Amino acid sequence: MSTEIKILHASCCSKTTKIKNQLEKIAKENQLEISIKELSDLKDIMVFGTMTFPSLVINDKVYDYKLYESDAKLISLLK
Repeated sequence: MSTEIKILHASCCSKTTKIKNQLEKIAKENQLEISIKELSDLKDIMVFGTMTFPSLVINDKVYDYKLYESDAKLISLLK
């Protein structure tokens, strides 16, 4: 079963390729299936009720990326 991840970031900033690459690397190393979608349009992001960027939405729960940016913490969210 694939875990759906949304990366929320402000449209004024560049795409969060660093975060996407980190998530893909972690998933590969831990044999996890993930799908990633990046959202930067304010109307799409407002649905999740956060204005903290970047944020991650994993299994419909919003996480402040800055609090979970280490590989170990991200793995705990994905498992």
